[in-house]
Amino acid sequence: MRLSHRFILSLAIVLSFGLLFGVQATFAADKMSMDEYRAQLKEYQDKEAAAKKASEDCATAMTGIKTQIDAAQADADKVWGEILQAVGTDQAGYEAYRAKVKALEAQVAGLLALSPEELFKRRDELKAAEAQLAELKKNKISVLTEMQNALAAIEGKIAQLKNKMPKAMYDQYSVVVGDYLWKISGKKNIYNNPMQWMRIYSYNKDQIKNPDLIYPKQIFKIQRECGPDEYLVVKGDYLKKIAANPDVLGNPAAWTKIYEKNKDIIGDDPHRIFPYTVLVIPKH
Repeated sequence: MRLSHRFILSLAIVLSFGLLFGVQATFAADKMSMDEYRAQLKEYQDKEAAAKKASEDCATAMTGIKTQIDAAQADADKVWGEILQAVGTDQAGYEAYRAKVKALEAQVAGLLALSPEELFKRRDELKAAEAQLAELKKNKISVLTEMQNALAAIEGKIAQLKNKMPKAMYDQYSVVVGDYLWKISGKKNIYNNPMQWMRIYSYNKDQIKNPDLIYPKQIFKIQRECGPDEYLVVKGDYLKKIAANPDVLGNPAAWTKIYEKNKDIIGDDPHRIFPYTVLVIPKH
C-alpha cells in the first residue's frame, strides 16, 4: 500500500516540529545546569575567600598572642631569677637540690614497700634518710613552695615508717612442762647455747620475777636482733664502756643513766653485769 504524498508531508512536518522542540528543551536544560554550577562555584569561592581571611586574621592574632606570651615568660623568668637569687642559688643549684629531694623521696617510698621485718633490718637507712631530710630543710631553697610540699610529703612518709617499724625482732616460745631458762636457751631453734639464758630472762623481765621459776604456757619473747633502744651485753663489757659507745650514748659519764634504767636486772652492784643481758638504753 502506498502512502499519499500529503500524508508523508504531514508526517515530516510533525517530526520536524518535535525535533525542534526537543533541541530547545535540551538547550534550556543545559543552560539551567550551567547557571546552577556558576552559582555554586561562586558560593565556594566566597567561602574560600572568607576562610582565607579568617586564617589570616587568626595568624595575626596568634602572632600577637605569641608576643604577649614571650613577654610574660620573660617577666616570669626575671621574677624567678630574683627568687633564686634571694635564696642564694641559681637555676643549676635549684635543679641539683630538686634532684636530691626526688632521690630521697624515691628512697623513702622504697622503704615503705618493705615488710616490717625487712624494714627493721634496714633501719639504718631510715635513720640516714631522716638525717638527710633534716639537712635538706636547712637549705634556703626549702622555703620555695614546690620544695616545701615535697619535703612535707617525705616527712609524712618517714612518720609512717616509724610507726611501721617494730621496736625489735623476736620470736615467741611457749613454755612446756620441764622447761627452765638454761634448757630453753640451749635448744637449737632458740640460741643453741644454754649460756644465753640471761638473754631470755632480761628480755622477759615483765613476766619472770625469779629466773628459777617459770611456768608452762608462759609466752616468752626470743630476741633475734636488738632494737634501736637496746643493747646486748658481750663478754668484757662494763657500763662505762657501753655508755662510751657512739652507737649507744657516746658519753662514758652517762653510764649511770643506763644503770638506773636497768637496775632491776643488774642489781645493786653496777660494776657487775653479765654477758647476754639485754639492756634498755635511755633516750638522750
